[in-house]
This record gives sequence, structure tokens and C-alpha cells, in this order.
Amino acid sequence: MHLSKQIKQKNILPKYNIVEKKNCILHFGIGNFHRAHQALYVHELLEQNKDLSIIGVNLRSNKTKEKLEKQDYLYSLVEISDDQKKITIINSIKEILFGLTEKNKIKNLISSPEIKLITLTVTEKGYHFDENKNLLLSDEIINDLKDEQLLTVIGHLSYGLIQRFKKNKEKITILSCDNLSENGNILKNLLKSFIEKIEPDCLEWFKTHVHFPLSMVDGIVPNNNKTSDFFDLSYKDNALVVTEPYREWYIQSQDSQLKKILDNDNINYVDDVKFYENIKLKILNASHSAIAYIGHLLGYVYVHEAINDNICYNFISNFLDKEVIPTLPQKNGFDLEGYKNKVLKRFKNSFIEDKLLRIAMDGSLKLPIRIIETLKINTENTNYINFIISAWLIFIEDRLVLDINALQDPNNELFMSFYNENKDNYFLKILDLNKIFNIEDNKKKNLKTTVSNNISFIKKNSLRHLMNDIINQ
Repeated sequence: MHLSKQIKQKNILPKYNIVEKKNCILHFGIGNFHRAHQALYVHELLEQNKDLSIIGVNLRSNKTKEKLEKQDYLYSLVEISDDQKKITIINSIKEILFGLTEKNKIKNLISSPEIKLITLTVTEKGYHFDENKNLLLSDEIINDLKDEQLLTVIGHLSYGLIQRFKKNKEKITILSCDNLSENGNILKNLLKSFIEKIEPDCLEWFKTHVHFPLSMVDGIVPNNNKTSDFFDLSYKDNALVVTEPYREWYIQSQDSQLKKILDNDNINYVDDVKFYENIKLKILNASHSAIAYIGHLLGYVYVHEAINDNICYNFISNFLDKEVIPTLPQKNGFDLEGYKNKVLKRFKNSFIEDKLLRIAMDGSLKLPIRIIETLKINTENTNYINFIISAWLIFIEDRLVLDINALQDPNNELFMSFYNENKDNYFLKILDLNKIFNIEDNKKKNLKTTVSNNISFIKKNSLRHLMNDIINQ
């Protein structure tokens, strides 16, 4: 039986009919995170009888559209931990478009006065920027400049905004919800660079009428293959999403139109999102990366397995207490110690089944922001950070020994060339890469010495042995 009929019979349909709601939000990147996060916030507004809906765009795959279309875009969100479970049936997404085949419809939506807000969750790779966060003229961006079959969110947004300028010149807000520091400013700069190559006449309007608030989102949403039966649902849902019962959304904006659209008490409108973003990056994301490399090398598959190992828990807790929290600013009475404890508890959630290898991907993009920035400003001993960097470098070797494609990193070919050239000291060349390790010469010299000693010790003894030594110092 069709999902909507099953849940209608059980009288558990949402209160609203999404088909009757006006178009308002266009979202690029309808993945599990969006469906567990922004779509839930919008669902809560719809339950309060707000008149809005989400139209989604996916650029790479049509699978989510195919699954949700069969269920009239209804799906179950399972918020679960070891001590609580909540099931919500969500219908805030009205439709999903496929970027490769529906570029004109997407362009018309971006230019439509109905659309007041565009949001994005496309991950770092989707932005096509170089190490200086400027537009990278990748093959996909060069393709999009020809305005044929569009491949990137930058291309879709640029052509849509140009048409909006030509048709009505109405104000619009574009809100990046990706895990990027200064996400709104980066996106604005990338779009400006693209637009000035094809339609520079609209740049003055772009500067004054297209707004890019900074935002920070938080919530762990794994690629989970759990079925309806696993959660004892009384109906069959082939598109359910599993998440932890924790979410945050901070937006740096006091714009009245945006606040009217996203008028949800669970969204925090603040004057400085960077404070909250910095805490998340340096505490949650940094420890996530650390546990990914350490846990994998210890033989674990999931985050909860690794963090439930006492030596891993103590190592990460000490790393945060001794080398991270002392470098973070205090503001608004924010409880850094309390946040740290919440993060470690969240990692222990056995239902999330977040794979260490997923988090370990793209280390050369993640570590500079999550770990190395803290190394740069730390004036005290950094034994924990040095160990985490050592674990990452051993992880690189662990992957490259299998196959170049086993290391999912934008620099995997470069790393492979270093490894083939000198299997014993390949890591010294990686440490010399300023685009990753942009630190002062003296710190880099000390780091090289410490990492060399760490790797030598680990290979002779064990990772666990060195972790134990560091904890007991």
C-alpha cells in the first residue's frame, strides 16, 4: 500500500497539505542532512499553519527524488539515541528537481518573486573554490560558463540571479548551511566572480539586493540503511532518515523578511555567528576528525565504538581540555565545558552508526580549519594535536597501500606521488605543504621532529601505547 494511504489510515499525516502551500524556499542539496535539519524546522512552521514550502534541487543524483516522489514526498524522521526515540512524519518538501535535466525550471524559480529564500547544503566540494576561497576554474565551472547542461550550484544560481535582475530586480536571500567558516561571504564572492564573466551589468543590483547571511548548523545525520522494521514502524517507509535528537541553527541576520520566513523559536538569530561556528569547528568537528583517524587505526568502524574505548575517550577529552578550550574566547556565558561533554555524549550514540571512514574523507581540507588553526594559536604544549596529525599521516599510508582511490582526498594523487618517492619519509613532504600546514617556520620544524618520532614509535610499538604515554604525562 502507498505510504500516504498507510499513514492516512493510521491518522498520523501532518496537519498541513504541502500541495496547497505557496512556493517560498528553494534548496540545493536534498540529502539526509537537509531532511533531518532545515526540512524539520520548516515542518514545525507548517504545523503552525505557516504558508511556505521547500522545492529541492539535486545536482548529482536523482535517487532521492525517485524515492520521495513514490511517497508523495512524505518521509519519517527518526530522532534516536540510547535513551530516547521520536518519529516525525514530514512533508515540507513539495518537489525535487534534477539539475542536469531541469535547468530552465530551476532558473525560472530563482527569478520568480515567489521564491524569497534559497538555501544550500552541497558540502565544501560543491563550491568550487581554490585554497584562497576564490572561484576555481574547474572543468565543471568552465562548462557552466558556456550555459549548456549546468553541473554546479554556482552556475545554476548565477544564471537564475541574472534572470531575476532582468525580470523583476526583487530582493532575495541566499543562505549557505554548509560547514564552511564565513560561508555566506565565500558564496557571495564566488557568485560575483562567475556573474562578472557573463553579465557584469547586474553586479550593482547583486551587491544591494542579494543577501548572504552567515550561518552555522549542527546535527549528526549518518548514511544509515535502517529499515521501517528495525524501528517497529507500523508502515513501510523507503525514504526514512535517522538522526540524533540534537540540532542547532544559528543565523547572523536581523533581516525582517528572513525572520518572517524562518520564524521558528528553535532558530537562533545572532549578531556574531563566528563565535558559535568556531566552537563547533574546534570542539565537535576537530574531535570528530581526531576520532576518525585514531579509531580507524585501532580497528573500529563506527564513532560510537571508538569513543566507548576508554583510552580514546580520555584522549579526546584531554585534547579538548588541554589544547582546545584554553584557546577559545568566552562570550555570552557560553558553557564550553558543558558543550564539550554534550559532544562526547553525542558521539556515544550507538544508533547513529556514523562510519569513521566517512568522517576521515577530505582530511587535507578539514584539518587546516579544525586542527591546525588551533595549533597555530596555541602557545602551550601540543602533544595531543601532534599525535592527531601523526595519526592522519599514518592513515594516509594505510589507505594508499590499498589503492589510490581508497584515500578519498582532493590531494590523493599528490600524496601517492610523495609515498611512491619515499615510503619511509613521505609525510615530511606533506608537512611542507603550506596550503595545509600554513604555520610559522619554528613550529613547523618542531612539528616535523615530533611527528617523525611519533610515527617511528607507533610503528615499533603501537598507537595505543603512545596514546597512553601522552595521557599519563
